[in-house]
Amino acid sequence: MQMKALLLDLDGTLVDTAPDMVGALNRVLKKHKRDACNPKQASKVVSNGARALIEHGFSETLSEASKADLVQEFLTVYQQYVCVESHLYDGMSETLALCEENQLRWGIITNKPLHLAKEVVDGLGLLERCAILLGGDSLPVKKPDPVPMLHSCMVLSLAPSECLYVGDHERDIQAGNAAGMDTAAALWGYIGDQEDPSQWNARYQIGRPQGLINLINDKLAL
Repeated sequence: MQMKALLLDLDGTLVDTAPDMVGALNRVLKKHKRDACNPKQASKVVSNGARALIEHGFSETLSEASKADLVQEFLTVYQQYVCVESHLYDGMSETLALCEENQLRWGIITNKPLHLAKEVVDGLGLLERCAILLGGDSLPVKKPDPVPMLHSCMVLSLAPSECLYVGDHERDIQAGNAAGMDTAAALWGYIGDQEDPSQWNARYQIGRPQGLINLINDKLAL
């Protein structure tokens, strides 16, 4: 079936948010007199959210109550710096422009809390261009559950088979596949050392955004 929409994960796929997220983590660590995290290593857990970052930064065993308090502290700090250094990955601006030039709608399905996702997307000047933006708290369930994907299709009045979903985490591919979408693994994203995208069962594995542009052009030519 002809492709009619490109749907994307946010962190690690469309936008490199690691500078601001790791920066917020290091501010929290500094407040608690801990050593700063190595940005390159910490960025690999960004796709897993605030809790994973806290667990990475505070490597000792924490009580659930302490962990919850630190997560809230992190989110408070992060909201102050949510779109300072975050930026589109090279090639993603051209990818979105290609979609718009060819009447392909594009949108974002992320597990990031909606209010934070909106701030990132709006800060990059993309909110008005985005056909749909779903956060991790927009619905009762989030990825890897396919419900957000199916809900997006309903809002866009499209069949899942008319959508390509791109993400940098296994949960993205699981959700897209379960919904019946075409799926692509974004290998430029926040993929941990122990993760093997070749085992995610994505239909496509794409090394960089230019490869996504090539894939979209191939689909438009069908």
